[in-house]
Amino acid sequence: MAVVAVLAVSAPLLKADAADGASSSSGGTVSELAPLKVEGNLLMAQGRAIRLRGINWGWWHLAGTRYSEADMQHLAQWGANVVRLAFTYSDLEADGDPVAWKEDGFRQLDEVVQWGKRYGIYVVLDMHVAPGGQSPIFYCAGGRNQLWTDPAAQARFIALWSEIVRRYRDRPEVAAYELMNEPGSKQKTPELLYDIDRRAIAAIRAVDPAKVIVVGGDQGSGPGDLDAMKMPDDNILYTFHWYLGSGGNEDWLGTPRQTPGISGTQDWTRIEQTFTAPPRADHLSIVLRSIANSGTAWFDDVEVADAAGRVLQAAGFDKDAQGFHPEVPQAAMTYDPTVGHDKPGSLKISGTTGFNGWIGERVGIQAGQSYRISAWVKLDGATGDTYLGAPFFRIKTEIDPDAFQQKIVPAVAFAKKYNVPVWVGEFGCDNANPDDQIRWVNASIGLFEPAGFSWTYWNDKETTNPQSSMGLQPERRDGSDYPVNARLLRALSAGWVLNRPLIN
Repeated sequence: MAVVAVLAVSAPLLKADAADGASSSSGGTVSELAPLKVEGNLLMAQGRAIRLRGINWGWWHLAGTRYSEADMQHLAQWGANVVRLAFTYSDLEADGDPVAWKEDGFRQLDEVVQWGKRYGIYVVLDMHVAPGGQSPIFYCAGGRNQLWTDPAAQARFIALWSEIVRRYRDRPEVAAYELMNEPGSKQKTPELLYDIDRRAIAAIRAVDPAKVIVVGGDQGSGPGDLDAMKMPDDNILYTFHWYLGSGGNEDWLGTPRQTPGISGTQDWTRIEQTFTAPPRADHLSIVLRSIANSGTAWFDDVEVADAAGRVLQAAGFDKDAQGFHPEVPQAAMTYDPTVGHDKPGSLKISGTTGFNGWIGERVGIQAGQSYRISAWVKLDGATGDTYLGAPFFRIKTEIDPDAFQQKIVPAVAFAKKYNVPVWVGEFGCDNANPDDQIRWVNASIGLFEPAGFSWTYWNDKETTNPQSSMGLQPERRDGSDYPVNARLLRALSAGWVLNRPLIN
C-alpha cells in the first residue's frame, strides 16, 4: 500500500471538514437488516459485500453517560451503519455463587438492539469487561486481571457468552459477538488468550453456529498483535485498536508522582511537589489520584506554578469541576458542592477499588523547566494512596505519512496472509488541539479505507469536558449535552457516507 494511495483517500476527507454540514438521510425506519457472515476477506449480507463504519457507545452506564433512541436516530441520519456497544459483565450478571442474571440489564441491552433494528444500524456486542477482569487497566474490574488464572472466572466468562448468544442468536441486527475488549494477559506468548478464545468460540457455536465472532490480539489489541490469533473458525472478524503516537494529537511522556502519598484521616492539608519537564515536553496536566481507597479524599484549590512562582493554572471548584475530568468515568468520582477548603466545592474520590483520578486541562510548559504542583486535600478513612501527579505530553502538529503508514502494516499483512476481514474496533484522538484531532482522524480513515478495513470511532458520548474529550457528543454529569463536535462529525460523516446504500 503506497503512501500515494493513503493521501489520495485523505484528501476528500480533509475537504469534507470544510463543508457546511454533515451528510444526512431521513433517519426513519428501514427494512430489516440482513445477517452478516464472513466470506474470505469480506463481510457479506444477502450475498453483497458490506463494510461496517460507525462509532462506539462506550462508558455505557458509567459516570452518568447516557444513550437514547434519539442518539441512534442521529447516527442513522449522519450515515453510520454500526454501533459497538461496550458493556461490562456486571451489567448482565450479579456476583455470587451461583451467578444470577440481571434481567433489567438484559432489558436495557435489548433496548439498544431494538433501536438499532428500528434505524437500520447493526450492533456489535462488545464485552468490555469480562468476569475477573481481562486486563490490568484500572477500569477493567479494578485491574485485577484474574480471568487468566481463575478457572471460576473463565467458566463465568463462557457461561455469560452462552446466555447472551441464546438470547440474540436469531437477531440479525446483532452483527457480531466480540469476545473481550483489549485482552492483556501479560504472558510472553498469547497461547493462554488463544485457548480461552477457542473454548468460548466452541461454546458459542454450540448455541449459534452462524453469527460472526470478533477476536483481537493480546497485550491491548494493537495492529501488531493479530498474527498469532488466527482461529480454526471461518466466521471470524479480526480486530485491532488504533491509538498510536504517530497521530495528530499527542505523545505521552510519562507521569511522575508525589512521593510518598498520604492516607488516613486528616483535615485540610496542603500537599505539593516540584517536577521537571522531560525533553520534548510542551504541555502538562495535573492529576489528582486516590487509588484503592475504601474511604474518601477531597481535593481543592489546585495550582500549577513555574519556577518563578507565576501561577499558570488555578482551580478552586467553587461552582463545578473547572475542566477537570475523571481518567475513567466511575461512580467513585464526583463533584462535591458542599465540602471545600476555603469555600464549598471540591473534587471527591470515594470507594475506589483500583486506579483512578481527576485530570486537569493541558498547561503549556517548556522542556527542562521546573513546575510546582499543589493542592489542598482532606481525607476520611482513606486507605491506599492519595497523591499528586503530572502527566507530561508532546502535542503534535504534523503527521509523517510514512511513519503513520508503517504502524498499520502488520494488520494489513495479517489480513492478506490469511485472507480475512479486519475491523478497527476503536480509534480516537482527543480535542486538546481541534485542528490536530481532525488531521489525525482524516489520516487514520485514509489508511483504513484502502486497506478494506471496517472501523468504529471511539467515542460517541463521554461524561467529560469537551476541550479534552475524544467524544463526538460530550455530556455534563447531569446528563445534558454539550454541543456536538461539528468538525469531528463532518470528518466522520465523510467516511460514513460511503455506507450509502445500506448494503454497498
